[in-house]
Amino acid sequence: MRRRFWLFLIICFAIVISMSAEKLTLDPISAPSPVTYDPFSGNDTRGQAFTFTVRMDKSTGTTSNFSVVINGESSPSSRSLKSSSGSIEIGFYKDSSHTTEIRSTADYSPSYYISGSFDPKPDVLTQTFTIYPRLVKGQSAPYGTYTGTFTLLLYKKSSPGQGNPEDTISFTYTAAVDKAVDVRVGSRNANYDTGATSYNIDLGEISNGASADFGIFIRGTTGYTLTMHTASGGFLTSSNSEDKIQYTIIVDGKEYYLNSSIILDQETANYLYSKALLGTVKIPGDHGAKAGIYSDTVGFSMAVN
Repeated sequence: MRRRFWLFLIICFAIVISMSAEKLTLDPISAPSPVTYDPFSGNDTRGQAFTFTVRMDKSTGTTSNFSVVINGESSPSSRSLKSSSGSIEIGFYKDSSHTTEIRSTADYSPSYYISGSFDPKPDVLTQTFTIYPRLVKGQSAPYGTYTGTFTLLLYKKSSPGQGNPEDTISFTYTAAVDKAVDVRVGSRNANYDTGATSYNIDLGEISNGASADFGIFIRGTTGYTLTMHTASGGFLTSSNSEDKIQYTIIVDGKEYYLNSSIILDQETANYLYSKALLGTVKIPGDHGAKAGIYSDTVGFSMAVN
C-alpha cells in the first residue's frame, strides 16, 4: 500500500505596530496683570506681558506642528473690555513693539497667529510664548472697571484652518479707568491742554467800566461739581485804598453776583467730560473809587460726584 503523507504547514504571523498619536495641550494660564487706562493720555497703554505654554505629552518620532490663535471671531476689533459705562478695544500682539496682532482662525496669514513645532525626538516637551497687550489711546472710556474674557485655541497643525482645536484655555483681562476731574483756566481761545492753573486778567483802565473774557476748561472721567470761589466776595480791593469795586462774572451767559462760593456746573453720570465754559469779568462804570490798582482772586475747584 502506497502511503501518502500530507504535510500541512501553516504559518500564521502578524506584526502589529501600535503607536498612539501625541497629545498637545495648553497649560493653565495665570491671569494677566490689570492695567490702568487714561482716556486723555497722548500715548497708548501697554499692559504687562504674559505667557502661555504648549505641552506635548510624549514623542512619537515625527515632527509635531501646532498653531495658536486668540478667540474664534474674524475681527480683532471685537476684542473689547466692557463695563457698565462703555467699552475699550484691546489688541494682543506677538511682539513687544506691538506691530503684529494675534488674530483668529479666520485670519489665515501666518503673520497673524502663533505657530511652532516639536522635533521628532525633543528633549523638551513644552514651548512658552509671550503675549503683549495694548490699548490704543484716545478711546472714550469713562470711570469704571473694564473686563473681557478671551480664549486661546490650540490647533494640531501649522495653520489654524477649519475643525476643532486640540485644546482651549480662557483668560480674563482687566483695565481700570480711575475717577478723575480737573479744571484749568486761560484765554477764551485756549483749551484744556493749553490752559493753566493760574491766569491773570488785566482789565486796563476801568474808570468807564471794563470787561474781559476768559475760558474755563473741564476734563473728567466721571460726574463732578465745579465751584467758583472769590477771595473778597466779589469786590476788587486795593492795598492803598479802602475803596472797593464790585464786579460780576458771566459764565455761559449767566451773570453771578459773587459771594464766597458758587456752583457753576454739575454732572452726575459716569461719562467722559471735556467742556469749555466762556467767562467774562464785568466792571460797572460808576464805581467812584480812588485811583489805584485793584484786584481779586477767583478760584475754580472740581469735586467728583
